[in-house]
Amino acid sequence: MSMDGAPPRSREELVERLADLRLQGILDTHEEERLLEQFDAMLRDVNDEKARLEPEYNRRLRDDGLESANEWLREAATELGRRHGEATRAITDQLRVVTG
Repeated sequence: MSMDGAPPRSREELVERLADLRLQGILDTHEEERLLEQFDAMLRDVNDEKARLEPEYNRRLRDDGLESANEWLREAATELGRRHGEATRAITDQLRVVTG
């Protein structure tokens, strides 16, 4: 498991990292559960947003063509990625390891 500062690539990797921190005494079970709940809520929000984008993409594809639809999707995906990154940072900033 990598602890090089890169965000976890999956929920399973996050679970492993948090368990390791708990075993080291860096965070307690309550903190671990709270962080996983926040991660799960964030992931649900991202999946909901992606599902919301699909009909609009299909409409733009039909009405405006592939190039225009893909340009819109790139912009929407960039914004979604920015918000996802901010939400991830908000979760990791809560760790005592990060905040001291």
